[in-house]
Amino acid sequence: MKRVSFLAVVIILAVLTMGCTKKGESSAGGVKDLTDIRLGFVGMTLNNEYHVTLANGAKEKAKELGVNIDVQAGDQHASADQQLTIIENMLANNVDGIILVPSSSEGLESALRKCKEQGIPVINADTRLNADIVKSVGLEIPFYGTNNYEGARLAGQYAAANLPAGHVTAILTGIEGHQNTSDRLNGFKDGAGSAIKVVAEQTANWEVDQGYTAAQNIISAHPDLQLFFCSNDNMGIGALRAVEEAGLKEKIKIIGFDAVSEALNLVDSGDFLCTVAQYPAKMGELSVENIVKRIRGEGYELEIDTGCRVISKENVAEHKAYLEKYAD
Repeated sequence: MKRVSFLAVVIILAVLTMGCTKKGESSAGGVKDLTDIRLGFVGMTLNNEYHVTLANGAKEKAKELGVNIDVQAGDQHASADQQLTIIENMLANNVDGIILVPSSSEGLESALRKCKEQGIPVINADTRLNADIVKSVGLEIPFYGTNNYEGARLAGQYAAANLPAGHVTAILTGIEGHQNTSDRLNGFKDGAGSAIKVVAEQTANWEVDQGYTAAQNIISAHPDLQLFFCSNDNMGIGALRAVEEAGLKEKIKIIGFDAVSEALNLVDSGDFLCTVAQYPAKMGELSVENIVKRIRGEGYELEIDTGCRVISKENVAEHKAYLEKYAD
């Protein structure tokens, strides 16, 4: 009887051990094979070349490593409800890790809590999650992206160096509450200093059509306007349309941010004074590389600054070549 009881205990312990295997490990306790890893990539939108480039960087790295990746995103930049549904579906489909480009920190808090409950690691790319919400959730979430304050500060310095002092300026900002929105606003102001006179600030939510409408209103209210700093190229493209329709291309300059291909063409043609290049493909690549390391129990980076620089006529050709590598 004693012998039978001992064997029964051994069998029970073995079953319990198999049932408690952590996400990312094989049932034998070893490292999960790369081909068995399933990643979820939750983008802000795929209706913007910048975010498509970011997603393509992630897909290229996943292909290189041999892991599976499911790329989904909302219809527009302000798509927190859609992102919430996407994350919940990915969790239900047993992904091993999630890469997130958040539309809103507040709207995704419940999803982050579910990730923690299920032991699913998350990496935050491009748009930084609100630090207080991350702390409240209690989930370690690495961030890989641009120092947006620094990028906008460089744009402000470029304006100060290349435009007459006291340039009458309007600033189009992104989604209210986004860290990127405040960083780009404050960085540009600090970089330009007294070289500009800011007469208007208005959100256009990163969208072309809203940038167009906002620019129309600002031009009407400030006929002496000389410069738009647009916190992303989408809004800059919308602002350019308003400037052209008002017949003010020779008077009003435009600075963008993101260096998407259309903006690079506008820099080349002189329709944009400059734009600020980020490296979204690098964000996607690093996110996949490091979340795979997390899943396999290896060391990974908690924060990576992926870099930025001002793109003007002098260096636009070089950045065009970079973007072409990640085009669909």
